[in-house]
Parts: sequence; structure tokens; C-alpha cells
Amino acid sequence: MKKIWLTSLGMLLALSISSCKTTQKSAAPQEEEEPEAPAVVSKVPTIPREEFDGTWIVKRAERKEVVGESPVEITFDLTNSRIYGFDGCNFVNGTFTLGDENELQFGSLISTQKECAPEVTDRAVLRALANTRSYKRAHGDELKLRLCDRRGRTIMTLEKRMVDELNGAWRVTAIEGTAITDEQPKLVIDIPEAKLSGFAGCNRIFGNIALDGTAYGISFTQVASSRMTCPEIETEVKFLSALEKVTGFTPIDNTHVVLYQQPDIPLITLEKGL
Repeated sequence: MKKIWLTSLGMLLALSISSCKTTQKSAAPQEEEEPEAPAVVSKVPTIPREEFDGTWIVKRAERKEVVGESPVEITFDLTNSRIYGFDGCNFVNGTFTLGDENELQFGSLISTQKECAPEVTDRAVLRALANTRSYKRAHGDELKLRLCDRRGRTIMTLEKRMVDELNGAWRVTAIEGTAITDEQPKLVIDIPEAKLSGFAGCNRIFGNIALDGTAYGISFTQVASSRMTCPEIETEVKFLSALEKVTGFTPIDNTHVVLYQQPDIPLITLEKGL
């Protein structure tokens, strides 16, 4: 009898232990961890698209300083995805494509067929354009752009032509540091046509514009005026004399610039508008 009772007790204990284990498993189930979603990496170009618009001066092509009969330049027409330019000897035009992650490629490049002097680097400019696959901003200079080949090597260096900011009508507010408070001379600067016109205080003036292939370089040539006789002509004489000395300009803000002989020798202060 005792043996039968012990056997029954053992069976009850075994069932009890089995039941606890089952309860523990169902009470604390192991949740499967969901894998993390991969991070989404935005493809943001280092230079905003709109900054390409305008004219760029070609400084180097295929690791050499460019040589041309006049400044070597490329103009990006962002609206129509086209480029126009001068390779140092011939005029060039074509298309361009801007992609993600600084991708840049030129296509359908054609040029005039003028015979060029041996020292002109027109062929290097055309080869560099044809081999361009990407771009990057030059270190430490927001005005400079590097074009790279498919291996990421720099094959062309460009500098933004800032002189286009002068295009338009201006009032002269100071000449060589002296404020003009009476009849202010006025200038109309037409960069695309390379022409200058305006009013010097008594006579109307006109002349030509010369660019030197630098970002801020500009000068005025063959400046002439009408021949009216006026009682007060001192301001006009100073103004015309200062115009002949101009070699460049410095922006002050969105509406004011200074024309200078040297960066530390200001000549004429201009305010936007007539």
C-alpha cells in the first residue's frame, strides 16, 4: 500500500513540474526583433544648381594654365541646359547634364573651325569638357569650380565671372572718397554688349568695356562725351578721369559697389538704379 501511495505522489509531482515549465514558457514568450530599416542617404550636391548659371572663366585645362587670344570662358544657360563659350581660339556650344552627387557631363559639343596659334590651349579645353563626369568646389574658394574625369581627377578649373553683377544702371554717389550730393553722374553698364553709356553731370558719355579674364576685372576704354559747355564741370572732369583708371570692382552689398584702380585705391562708388 505504501509503495502504491509513493508511486502516485511521484506522478503528481512530475505533472506539477511539467505544468510550471509550460506556464513559464507561455508567460514570457521571446519576441523576435525586427531588423532596422537601412538609413536613407540624401544625395545633395555640394553646389546648388542655380549657382552654375552665368559665365565662368577657364583657368586651367589638363593641369596647364590656359592660353587664348582673349579670355577663355564658358557660360552655363541653366534654363535650356546649354553651354556657350570661347576655348581661346574658337567659339563653342553644346549641352550639359547635372545629376545627383555632383554629376556633370557635356554633350553635343561643336565649335567653329578657325586655325589657332600653336601656343593656344583650345584642344586641351575641348578634351577636358568631353571627359568631364563630375564637379566639386575648389578648397577654400567659393568662386572656383573643379571639373573631374571618371576617375575623379581634376581636369579643368573654373572661376565665376563676378563682373556680371555690374550689368545695369547705376548712380555715382562718391568720387575718390568725396560724396556727390548735387547732380549725380549716372552709368549704364552693358556687359553682354561690352558697352558703357551715361551722364557725367553735364555731358552724355559713351565707351567700351574690356574684361581681363579675372573674376572682378573690368576697365573702360575709348570713353568719349558730348561737347556741351556747362558752368559747373569740375565733378564731370573728376568723374571722367577716374573712369579711365578703373581696373576692377568690389561689391559692398546688394545695391552698392566700388570701382577701383587697385583694391586699396577706391575711385568711384556706385548705387544701383538711376
